[in-house]
Amino acid sequence: MNTVQESNTRLLLCSRDADSVLAMQREVFRNSGYRVVAAAAKEEIHEHIENSDFDVLILNHTLSFTDRKSLAKKAKKSNPNHGVLVLHHSGSLGNPYVDLAVDSRSGVKPMLDTLKRIEAMQHARTHHAPGADGKYVVVADMNRNYTFATDPVCELLGYDRAMLLELRIDDVVDGSTHVAAPLFEQFVTEGRQAGRITLRHRSGKKVPVKYSSQVEPDGCVIAHWEPLESAAAD
Repeated sequence: MNTVQESNTRLLLCSRDADSVLAMQREVFRNSGYRVVAAAAKEEIHEHIENSDFDVLILNHTLSFTDRKSLAKKAKKSNPNHGVLVLHHSGSLGNPYVDLAVDSRSGVKPMLDTLKRIEAMQHARTHHAPGADGKYVVVADMNRNYTFATDPVCELLGYDRAMLLELRIDDVVDGSTHVAAPLFEQFVTEGRQAGRITLRHRSGKKVPVKYSSQVEPDGCVIAHWEPLESAAAD
């Protein structure tokens, strides 16, 4: 018989109403080994954000966009390392405080897979503590998926954080996989790499940068960018 592996990640699951939807979502996460506190109504949610010890804030689809944005902002201001997941297909649009969004109607597996990505992002942030050197810093995994980006990176490329963290290195490098794949393969082999590369802004504009990158022992890939003057002037 399979047993559920307990997770150390603590969830604060929030909804507009304490209804069957909230109860069902709570059991999905509990049955997958997470410790879950469920809260409904804004006053209760605010109190939990201020006083509860949690790792990931989950805002479900019943909350309005305005409430999701204000609650996500409050959670991030309380602790920048809090993860924020929205159970809504467009939950990351226009909300810079969200890490990822997933449509709860897509089923249990996509929800759990997205939560696992949030956990990976939280681990990636340990490579860039507040006040650390470097303004433009990104972290990726060995599949070239971005798992962390500083705010200046998001601004440089024109993406909300959650939108950028849905992308791979190939999506951002000008020339796509044809350019990114061989460079990355060489980089992983050598453990370090530096040079110049052209990135693509969300608008399609080219953004040349200098970069230096290294592979950490835990498999995280860290890159520091320095926009060239032609990009900074745009």
